Amino acid sequence: MPGAIYSAAAITVVAASLVMMAGHGRSPARPPVEVGETEYEVLSACLTDIFTGPRHEERVGKDIVKIIVVNMTKSDEQDHPWLDGNGQPIPWEETAKSLQEKAPSLQRTTIDAFREVNAQQASLRPSFHMVINYELLDLNQLYSIPWGGDWWGMYYKRFPGSQGIMTLSRVGFSADGTQALFYFSNRCGGLCGGGSYVVMEKRDSHWVIGKEIEMWVS
Repeated sequence: MPGAIYSAAAITVVAASLVMMAGHGRSPARPPVEVGETEYEVLSACLTDIFTGPRHEERVGKDIVKIIVVNMTKSDEQDHPWLDGNGQPIPWEETAKSLQEKAPSLQRTTIDAFREVNAQQASLRPSFHMVINYELLDLNQLYSIPWGGDWWGMYYKRFPGSQGIMTLSRVGFSADGTQALFYFSNRCGGLCGGGSYVVMEKRDSHWVIGKEIEMWVS
């Protein structure tokens, strides 16, 4: 799956796209559903490992004290639509095949559950269980930051010590409930960001990262 590299002109466009993808503040056609408690367990376990685990300094740096997460879920297709050489959307079956090639242990039932549960956006509640602080971001909070100029500089003054702007998808589970799949992306500047699928495995009653599949980086 090709990566996406932003040009230097996209310094503020990355943040603006978050607002555009949210429908410019309009309510979705259907009321958003809510994320389940087991999904929060999976998401919390992954983010805790990324931001406080043994490798967190080499992965995200040591100065991050708070995670900023958009309060509505967003799947890979909603966040970063994949297009073929003719500018047409890549069929989901090709994406699913690519995921299984990169993570052979990934079960098809997990992939199908991910696809199904992300058919509709969901609202996130402050139900994460992490030792690092976090804040749920309503995209309306970004409207007050003027576009242009040093947008990211102004953003980090508003949210000091944060990692940027993270979006999370809903979580799909395997038929036996021991495997999970979700997508997350993080934008941290004009040429700073990335998006990945994460395969989570349940081992000894705890969720651990099984495989991260990088989809794009800037």
